[in-house]
Amino acid sequence: QRAIMLISFGKSAAEGTLLERCILSIRRRGQFQDAIVVITDAPADRYKGEFDDNVFVVKANEDDILYDHFKATGQKYKRFKTLLIDYFNGLVDSEPQLDQIEYLYYMDIDMMMGASFPLLARGLDKIYRTEHGDSTGDKVPKVFMFMDPHSGKFALNSGFIVINRHTSNPCLDSWKKAMDDNPEFQFDQQALNLVVESGGSTCKLIGMDSTGIVTFPASDRRLKRLMKDRRYYPLIHLFNSCFADKMSDKITKRFVAHVLLLSQAEKESGKYGKQIIRAEYSAKWKESN
Repeated sequence: QRAIMLISFGKSAAEGTLLERCILSIRRRGQFQDAIVVITDAPADRYKGEFDDNVFVVKANEDDILYDHFKATGQKYKRFKTLLIDYFNGLVDSEPQLDQIEYLYYMDIDMMMGASFPLLARGLDKIYRTEHGDSTGDKVPKVFMFMDPHSGKFALNSGFIVINRHTSNPCLDSWKKAMDDNPEFQFDQQALNLVVESGGSTCKLIGMDSTGIVTFPASDRRLKRLMKDRRYYPLIHLFNSCFADKMSDKITKRFVAHVLLLSQAEKESGKYGKQIIRAEYSAKWKESN
């Protein structure tokens, strides 16, 4: 059994529709109808009545938001990636039917699913044994992430994570400690690098090849080509990326509508069309590479 976990933090996320787009893509193109868990600091009524009954919105604990600890604003939110198991287990207390779920799949909300998630999960398991364990009998706790195709400094990209709910916590704890001990870090990948460099005796972070699975559209031309082909990558990393400012609103809206299979009424509502670009973050990303 699997669940998908998302985090949505900050004023821009609460006022925008990245989360709604992400979840709609999971339900439609991703063909995944099981549990989705959202951790957020948004007001309690922000997502009331917004999603189906199998989407669980969990309010972030104020004590877990280290407001003044990190130099980079986004780090206090990215730290919640290290708390995924804790928050899921806390939800199980009130939703005991979720206790049967063993594998947690995290994805950034600036991604959309473009193809079947169950097929993706089975494919990753076939190649990397993400769900059925190492055939060599290696019992060291593991977390799986895609290799970052755009950075020579950061081997792993935490935009998509595969977690075993019962065994992966040592990896998440090591990642959290590396973040907390280095508040000057600009990116969560820097903390991941420290975990990788520690040797892997208590935890292994496994890098997966993103070729053919994740796409990072970087231009209007690329978006048009994807729409023309009518076959989408399982994961589309489009919004809040360092490439977002290179694409026009007009083509981006067309692309979003195409991926999300929006009806005419949904298109006219404008609900899924607002684009959010974090220019400051994009600039820092470019500077670091």
